[in-house]
Amino acid sequence: MGDIKVVPIIGGVVAALFLPLLIVLALIVVGLAGMDTAEAQCDPTGLTGKGNQQQAFNFFVSAGYSKEQAAGVVGNLITESSVEPALRQGDLPGTVTHPADVVDSSLGWGVVQWTPVGKLIKPARDAGVDDATIESLEFQLDFLRDQLDGDGPLPEKAAGDHLKAARTVDEATFAFGYHFERFADRDDLAGANWAQRKADARTVLERYGDGASAGECDGGIVQTALTLAWDTPGHGHDPKPEYAAAEAAYNGSKGYDELTDCGVFVATVMVMSGADKDYVRRLTSSQREYVRSSPKYEVFEDLTNEGELRPGDIFVHDGHTFIYTGNYTGGDGETYNAASASLTEHVPEASRVYFSDSRGHYTVARRSDD
Repeated sequence: MGDIKVVPIIGGVVAALFLPLLIVLALIVVGLAGMDTAEAQCDPTGLTGKGNQQQAFNFFVSAGYSKEQAAGVVGNLITESSVEPALRQGDLPGTVTHPADVVDSSLGWGVVQWTPVGKLIKPARDAGVDDATIESLEFQLDFLRDQLDGDGPLPEKAAGDHLKAARTVDEATFAFGYHFERFADRDDLAGANWAQRKADARTVLERYGDGASAGECDGGIVQTALTLAWDTPGHGHDPKPEYAAAEAAYNGSKGYDELTDCGVFVATVMVMSGADKDYVRRLTSSQREYVRSSPKYEVFEDLTNEGELRPGDIFVHDGHTFIYTGNYTGGDGETYNAASASLTEHVPEASRVYFSDSRGHYTVARRSDD
């Protein structure tokens, strides 16, 4: 990359005269306001794949690395950050810390846990990159690629050369971990740290190696949910414009107050993100039976605490459903970890996870390949 790239934001206004184009134009208008169109969310950062691990793997393959080398990098990133670009050292996966809150910290942050994090954030800001871009997966992968190529403000060409010389996934895992990450116990070659990194890298290669060049846009459950739902509660029957357009384009359910229907919201997220285009479009009882019977999902009937959850988990029983997102900060400064709608009560908006209500305990469904 040489210099740090700046991702432009396109602005504008679209007008139309013909009714058949309203849905398409609604999506375009949303997109011109920022990054929140259905198309942009399907491919929110220019990356391809389902979830951060696959997106990172595909990124390095498309950059010219072998599948074994790409898997070796991602195997290390899983240990370092769970491949979460806004994760601070020591925090639980799913915790988001923004650049402004960590720039002067001595701790690590980002997908490779840059330490101290100011050496990533400060030169990026000096180049005019906004904080939202700095904490994006694409920007950080781009920054890392340039480091390995010997470019940018933090060149790491020696590490990149070792990685490019690797021929097996284990060699690539070692090359990136030893020469780039340089973690504290890297000289303990028989230790648990190396064993975990290599095991994760092999799993990444097995899981994503056959489809690395497919380029199919899958987006992500959490990213899509947070794009479509308000980031604060209390919005009644006033949906985000993004959600009104996406529900019409990706779900199409009409009838009784569909924009406040919790099942319609979850289904719209699953279809729009590409996570499950066959997801039942509405009616929570049918959705629960679907996830219970579908091989696409790992189902849990008795989870009781947040430590057992992963972002993107679907909570559903006969009466209600919502999406667990992991922690995020709403526009009101409060912390939320879920997004949900409620029939006749409110459109999709910020909420907090709960494991049971007056109708019983929730079934939790997790995409088995995420």
